[in-house]
Formats: sequence, structure tokens, C-alpha cells
Amino acid sequence: MKQQPRDWQCGAHRAHFEEPDTLVAEFNGLITLDEVKETVTLYHQTTTDHGQYYLIADIGRSQLEAAGRRYMSEKASSDWFHAIIYVGADIVMQTFVKAIALALLFTGKSTFETVFVKTQDEARAWVAQHRLRLKSKAG
Repeated sequence: MKQQPRDWQCGAHRAHFEEPDTLVAEFNGLITLDEVKETVTLYHQTTTDHGQYYLIADIGRSQLEAAGRRYMSEKASSDWFHAIIYVGADIVMQTFVKAIALALLFTGKSTFETVFVKTQDEARAWVAQHRLRLKSKAG
């Protein structure tokens, strides 16, 4: 597998990959359509480089433009992710994210986990528990 740079930045938004299978993205301020396009490219490239992964998206200090929401729901695929864990989303952002997650179901696998937590530590704990569940199912 080709390895991407471990750190990514687009405007005020940053991401880094944590072995073995987690991309942590932090968004601050307005997320424009161009930034969403770059982010979707990053998400797809991460799948190419590492296979299916967990996405921890810290969105508590951000807003997503309507065009960006539409683009994300049309261009991203649920097959890229084990799950997406959103950190710090208020009720409005949770509503938008649930709509995107529903659209992602039509692009790939039939089940897709979307989780909301308050902190990145809670997100990492959820990922660790989910890995254990997957491992126990695999036998």
C-alpha cells in the first residue's frame, strides 16, 4: 500500500492518520465546497492507502455549507469507512450528518455506523470497543 503523508491541512482544517486504521480530522470554522472536495479526496486516498478505516471527525467548531453537504453525500462512499465518529456536533450538525450518512448508505454497504460523542477520547474508546466487537465476530 502506498503511504500518504501522516499530516494534512486545508485552510483551518487538519487531519492525521493514526495506525492501524484511524483518520482523525479536525474542522474549524466554515467548511467551503472547495474544502469539502479536498476532504473527500483525502478520505478516498486514505482508503486507497490503508483500506477501510475509522474516521473521527471533530466538527464541534465548524459549519458545513449546503453545497458541501450535497457534494459529500454524492461523492463519498460508506465502503471507505468502518464507521464515522463525530465529535462535538450540536443538534443542527447532527441532523445534517445523519442526512449525509443516509445518503452514503446508497453508495455502498448496507450497514453503516454513525456515532456522536463529546470528546476525541470518547471517540477513540468507541473505536477500540468496535475493533474488539469486529475481532470477536471474525472468531
